[in-house]
Amino acid sequence: MVFPASWPALLRVGFFLLLGLLLLSCYQRTEHFDDAWFAEQSYWLVRDGWVRSELFRGLNGWENRIYVFHKLYIYTSALFMRVLGFSLPASKLLTTLCALTTGYLIWRYNRQTSKRQQWLGLLLFAGCGTIIRYFAVNRPEMMCMLLGFSSYYVLSQQPDRSGRAGLAGLLAGMAALTHLNGLIYVGAGLIWLIIREGGRPALWFAIASGATLSLYAADALWDGHLGIMIDQFVHDPATRANFNLADKWQVMLDYHQLLFHSHGEVPLSVLVILGLLFGGKQGRLSSPTVLYLLLLVVGFWLLTKSNFDFYYILFVPWLALVAARSFTEGTAGKPVWQRRAGVAVVLIYYGFSLFTAGQVLAENRTVPYMPHYNAQLAQHMPRTQTTIIAPIGFFFDQMETYHIHGLSYYSALHGHRSLPEFFALADQQKAAYVVSDGYENASYVIPLNAPERIGAYKCIFRDRMTSIYERQ
Repeated sequence: MVFPASWPALLRVGFFLLLGLLLLSCYQRTEHFDDAWFAEQSYWLVRDGWVRSELFRGLNGWENRIYVFHKLYIYTSALFMRVLGFSLPASKLLTTLCALTTGYLIWRYNRQTSKRQQWLGLLLFAGCGTIIRYFAVNRPEMMCMLLGFSSYYVLSQQPDRSGRAGLAGLLAGMAALTHLNGLIYVGAGLIWLIIREGGRPALWFAIASGATLSLYAADALWDGHLGIMIDQFVHDPATRANFNLADKWQVMLDYHQLLFHSHGEVPLSVLVILGLLFGGKQGRLSSPTVLYLLLLVVGFWLLTKSNFDFYYILFVPWLALVAARSFTEGTAGKPVWQRRAGVAVVLIYYGFSLFTAGQVLAENRTVPYMPHYNAQLAQHMPRTQTTIIAPIGFFFDQMETYHIHGLSYYSALHGHRSLPEFFALADQQKAAYVVSDGYENASYVIPLNAPERIGAYKCIFRDRMTSIYERQ
């Protein structure tokens, strides 16, 4: 790769252009299914002092207490929203701040390298399509990634630094408290230390991470409900696949899909593969970053219950570091055509980054902004403080106006039922209104061409997205 003297400046300009687009994309960002689900958990934590759910009332006893959730993420998010309010933008802020902080740590990690490697690492991280898509989504992966990378950042410091292994273990344990998938940072850090430094620092790491992770069961133990916690874990729709050997085996066989899910993941994955193949000694396991990345990938293969695209976030900092180093330090002695091809590959990667950012901006512009749309729908529903069945996103700006039972609950437990059967269930619950999901976020489907009258309900509003049925 022929990197001219102007490359650091060009990379810097490219990064700040991309950063500007990312920040711009936060304005009226389209709602994601999990925005409301996790915001509701934070809402009840602030209001009642513990986590529960009305949106999923009747599922797993969640209306009383939820013990299996993303503990540290929900606690931190609740703190943010207690100050800022329970709005859609406030629910997304923590994720954005975690992504920005991770970018800063990547910059710091590469401070002893060349400027082009420093800027390239930052550009590859910010330009990853999955980071762009989830830059402002209320999910715990960004925070988990930040804490996991912080643990590795501490491990990468001088081995003789006092308390280094313990601090790294603490951060890895916090990552696992944020999302149980963060256990990959505990396992990777422990094995990384054993291989590179021996048993003593690994022991301190294990003690610190284990003690931190043990806090996950603190609330259930305090309430004397450890059995309920275990039962919720076993029967949670999100974890159920891990207890079926056939399902688990299928996920492991399809693991490659995580790295090649779509144009959001493929460019960075391909860049890393090319870097490992042609980067010479930079791609060997003697590289601490390559070794840690391999341990993460293997650990997640053993742990994961699914290959959703947002789990790719957990690997992005290391992927960006490996690729940046391979494409800068691993070029000595390579043929000119190969080095020029590398420059072309980086430029293509940047093109994909701009394309993905453009997709997000276009979606923000074309999809109705949920809080505004919710307010428009509420104008047709004058019977306030009544039970309604609605998409869980109706939580935003309406959680104090109605008692909302989520359509996603009915999708999870009654998705096979016919429309008459579904509306009979709504009638038994005495739901004043039933609102269909125009955003199609894992909800029970009420087609727009459904009959005007179904059982005790009559359609009182319908547009190109949503229908509202009122109980007569």
